[in-house]
Amino acid sequence: MLNISEDYKKTINELHSSNSGNSEEVKETLTTIQKEVKLNGDAAIQAFSKKFDKVNVEYDLKVSEEELRNAFYHVPDSFVVALKKSIKNITTFHKPQLPHFSPKDLSNYLANATTDIKQSIRYLPIDSAGLYVPGGRAPLPSTILMNAIPAKVAGVEKLIMTTPPQANGKISPQTLVAAKCCGISDIFKVGGAQAIFGMAYGTETIPKIDKIVGPGNIYVTGAKKMVFGEVGIDKLAGPSEVQVFIDNIKYAKYAALEMLAQLEHDPLAIALAVSTDKDTLIAINDAIAFYLPTCKRQDILAKSIKNGKLLLAKSNDDCMTITNHFAPEHLVLLSDTPEKYLNDIRHAGSIFMGPYTPVTLGDFYAGPNHVLPTSGTSRFSSPLGVMDFMKFSSVLQYSKEALKKAEKDLTILTEMEGLDAHFKCVSERLAE
Repeated sequence: MLNISEDYKKTINELHSSNSGNSEEVKETLTTIQKEVKLNGDAAIQAFSKKFDKVNVEYDLKVSEEELRNAFYHVPDSFVVALKKSIKNITTFHKPQLPHFSPKDLSNYLANATTDIKQSIRYLPIDSAGLYVPGGRAPLPSTILMNAIPAKVAGVEKLIMTTPPQANGKISPQTLVAAKCCGISDIFKVGGAQAIFGMAYGTETIPKIDKIVGPGNIYVTGAKKMVFGEVGIDKLAGPSEVQVFIDNIKYAKYAALEMLAQLEHDPLAIALAVSTDKDTLIAINDAIAFYLPTCKRQDILAKSIKNGKLLLAKSNDDCMTITNHFAPEHLVLLSDTPEKYLNDIRHAGSIFMGPYTPVTLGDFYAGPNHVLPTSGTSRFSSPLGVMDFMKFSSVLQYSKEALKKAEKDLTILTEMEGLDAHFKCVSERLAE
């Protein structure tokens, strides 16, 4: 079913290049949507919803309070209970990411300063954020939690959410319940690139916001790239991916299932297993062949299975080299001693340690965020977190005496760059 390869660089390069999503057709479509949303606002968004999401009725873009209330009657109580446990876990995980002192409290700046020089960092949440939640193939309430909770912990005052409507112009009750449980009431029935442009520029109904976060398809990612600079974005997320490192054949079926769990997300999803033992890789292949026919998303898996790869390495050290080269979104260490490998891993979005820590825990429940860097970008970026919703200002205060002590050095530095007005800002203050 899957080929076993020893050429990791070729394999990884093929996987990453196949998901670039930079076709001219995509770019042309995005440019058209951008222009129309800028010009025609709500009307353009509804027209694109009919075209791309196959909405076949007239509908209000914003979810009403009545729709939010009624959603709770259409989901089982057990769902709400599980959701609230997940919210608690995710909140607990994200709270320690806050800066050590209150964002609006400058007492730290005053207390830890010398007499003549006061300086500090002042952290504040951004004013507004737009949360994009995909929903084309199935409701994704877990993504609402992952987007909203770090924003709430950061203290963002205005949160809005966009998500694709169903053909009947409605949002699934599971999605609405999850949003309400996270304290989000400004919800808009719009998906795809038109949602991103709507939040970036504002329409008659959708407010313009400061930052857009959340995963999406190549059109959503392309639109986020186009609006970056006018608004902030979290990252340019690509299709889901997992790498499994396995050093014990008894966990071969776990490896196979982790691969299938990512491959069922999207036709472009990636799954990679790495081992030093060929028999282990063969066992993974056999397990994939066994479990694949039992999975429900056969239409997706039929396409994504081609992105399942097995790599044979010469040593465990080589396995870690492969990991850092791939820089996976999800990394599963199927080992009874995962901690001995951890220090050698430099690049991974989220790491799952040991045989009883499936990615499913991170995707839904345990606490870490599942909005993660993909396509090798964990080399320079991180999971979505509290600091994605915060910014800081530097705070500086000198006394006249402290400025006098710096005068000579400032003379030299400003003359070196030929910026005499800069030095006049110093000399005129000291002349008084």
